[in-house]
Amino acid sequence: MTPIRRASHAPGMVRAQSYLLALALLAAIVVVLLMVARVLPAQCSSVLGAIIAAEATNGSSQPTPAATPIDRPVSFDGLRPGVTEAFGLREGLVVLQAIYDGTVQPFSASLRLLGDPDAEPIAPISIIPPLSREGGAAAQIARAGSYVLNVELAEGEWVVTIAQPGDAGGAG
Repeated sequence: MTPIRRASHAPGMVRAQSYLLALALLAAIVVVLLMVARVLPAQCSSVLGAIIAAEATNGSSQPTPAATPIDRPVSFDGLRPGVTEAFGLREGLVVLQAIYDGTVQPFSASLRLLGDPDAEPIAPISIIPPLSREGGAAAQIARAGSYVLNVELAEGEWVVTIAQPGDAGGAG
């Protein structure tokens, strides 16, 4: 008599199925926790829908903090791309001056109106080493408010000074 053998899965297949099940369970737990924390609306039915809803909710429900307008030039420095803390600008001219110590990758930065991701960049600066190490830009601020400096490209030390004419010790 031949013994009956149970069908077995390859060990790799069982392991992959276990990982997928664990990942799906983890995603479901995260969605439930976000719903309980009221970050996601309860009517989100899929993980992708929940993520999209979270993006829309986070962008619109957060009040934009009002930054005090600068009354003297303000400088920011760094080593990599990033976004600075918010600062206030009033309507009128703004002047940016940049110094960059990168060796290969260009430097690129611009001002952005805080809370308006669709707004056009203001006063973009580009520096291409080794041709130059300094750059500047000027622009008209049409709407007073809170702004950030968005450094898109950088792989070395940089300093950007932002001033408005009439600032104490500023441009103008």
